[in-house]
Amino acid sequence: MKARVFALAVPLLLILALTAQAADARIERVNPRLYFDGTTANCSASCSADNTKDKIEAAITLYQGDSAVGSWSNSGTGVVYVSGSCDVQRGKSYKLVVDYSINGTAKQPKTVTGTCP
Repeated sequence: MKARVFALAVPLLLILALTAQAADARIERVNPRLYFDGTTANCSASCSADNTKDKIEAAITLYQGDSAVGSWSNSGTGVVYVSGSCDVQRGKSYKLVVDYSINGTAKQPKTVTGTCP
């Protein structure tokens, strides 16, 4: 009898352990993207929380030097996507900054840079 209980308990414990590890594998991610199509800058970012019920607020701002040339924002739960485009000048360098918060807590901004060809 004890052998049967043990034989049933071991697989159950393994399943519970694997489920707990899978929950820990979810992490916050922010993926900014900046690319140019002629003299148009295409800006986007996806922000995901470690919990699908977390509230995310995100804003992306495109800078040329210290001057903002475009800004877009969005909010939602779990995953948020923000995108926009604006006119830029050839040969100039640009920086895309992603500011975001999860459940009202501001996170470290993420940046990506590029030069309009």
